[in-house]
Amino acid sequence: MRTRSAVWSLVLAGGLAIATLPAPAVAGGPAPSPAPAQAVVVAPAATSVPANVSTSRTPKGRLVLLPLVNKTYALTSGWGPRCIPTRGATTFHYGLDMGAADGAPVYAVTGGVVTDVRQPSGGAPGTIVVRSLVDGVPTWLGYLHPWNPGKYVKVGDKVKAGQRIADVGASGPATGPHLHLEVWTGGYYTGTSHDPRAWLEGYGLPVTAQATADRVAPTPSSCTYYSTTRLNLRAGASTSTTVLATLDANTRLWNKPGTKINGFIPVSVRMDASTVLRGWVHTDYISQSKAYHLATSTVVRSSAVSTSKALYTAPAGARVAPGRVSGWWTNVSVNGVTGWVPTSAIAGGVS
Repeated sequence: MRTRSAVWSLVLAGGLAIATLPAPAVAGGPAPSPAPAQAVVVAPAATSVPANVSTSRTPKGRLVLLPLVNKTYALTSGWGPRCIPTRGATTFHYGLDMGAADGAPVYAVTGGVVTDVRQPSGGAPGTIVVRSLVDGVPTWLGYLHPWNPGKYVKVGDKVKAGQRIADVGASGPATGPHLHLEVWTGGYYTGTSHDPRAWLEGYGLPVTAQATADRVAPTPSSCTYYSTTRLNLRAGASTSTTVLATLDANTRLWNKPGTKINGFIPVSVRMDASTVLRGWVHTDYISQSKAYHLATSTVVRSSAVSTSKALYTAPAGARVAPGRVSGWWTNVSVNGVTGWVPTSAIAGGVS
């Protein structure tokens, strides 16, 4: 049986990465599937449940509600396999991302006991986990990415449905403020993960209808990445396995999303017209786009001639975004400055 410390040592991102342990089971909806729920209502301000938050009842009468105020959030990323969006994130997303204003209130979906409160640390997001008994089924709900998850609750607290338990934040791997909501049965990260959208809507909660936008992309069948530095392609998901090849920066890789072990994912690489190698690379050194840096300290100039005005001296290693080319010069953006540098000063990857 996994210890709590072992489970939490795996927390790496919104959706939480799986390291050496086997991946949890996954399921698409509530467990067990609920009977038709009562009609959705908007809680009146006079109750303890916040106004303008959609609520419902489970078949056995348990109060459940959306974690954010109606029409204040957009659905930005769904549950399931995905292409890794940022360093430290996962390739299977165990939650539903609801983009909202930084600091917006997060409410408990249903009542329960707080089992974990984790401050952001080591690249991991702030996390609150609440254990509930939903129509006889032990259920864990995870609320991820608050800046200060201990602001309103602590481990052992009993919370009520609709109680404010957190503020929306962007701690850990995140591209903007949002609530990442997870639903588990059988144990948090030791049991079965459920699609939060299907779980909420299965109990009559209009998570999609009350969103300002639904930007959840379809599940990708494959992902394309580029190495951000010279990178070892290995025979297995460990640094102790054989190196099959050492790839140059900005080498194109592709894979089928969903599997990540010890920070490694399986990829395919075309070495030449007739050779494709298959192996494993560490996700700390890949990106969905090519990356470039300055090989030496370089003067950024106002135009593509060496006598033009010097705008900025960029340090060696500074990451650049190359644009159009004119002769021996390339237009770049570096540290907020846009100008021209010798093309010879630009190297692939990040230093």
